[in-house]
Amino acid sequence: MEGIKRPAGIWIIVILQTLNSALAILDVVTGTDLSGGQLGRMATADPLVRGIVLGWAGLLIIATVSLFLLHRRGWALMMLLVGISLLGHLAIYWNERAATQWVSMAVAALSAFYLNSAAVRGLFLRHHEVSRITLGGRADR
Repeated sequence: MEGIKRPAGIWIIVILQTLNSALAILDVVTGTDLSGGQLGRMATADPLVRGIVLGWAGLLIIATVSLFLLHRRGWALMMLLVGISLLGHLAIYWNERAATQWVSMAVAALSAFYLNSAAVRGLFLRHHEVSRITLGGRADR
């Protein structure tokens, strides 16, 4: 993958997701509210929430590094995490509009559309060494 140039969109997603996971970890460790999602307070009160947030941040870091290295599994994991994040944001929107994090929800939606674009998916296709073999004979048989 050395010869493949990373598109600017991949760089943007890597930077945003790295920042997102760093803020989540800082919120949990310090009990602050840097990400605006009240994770620090909830994680301080409940160790289960703390574990979930730290696990999520760890998965984001793994997905981000793998996506940056243009690994197919990194793309799939990032798509999964972005989709779950978008689902969570939509659930918050439907249940309590005042608590909706609009910027984070927009980033998740744009990331999902960008990562699913044909140009980006093409970076992660598996290219086989052997050319495709056509099975079939002449049409006049």
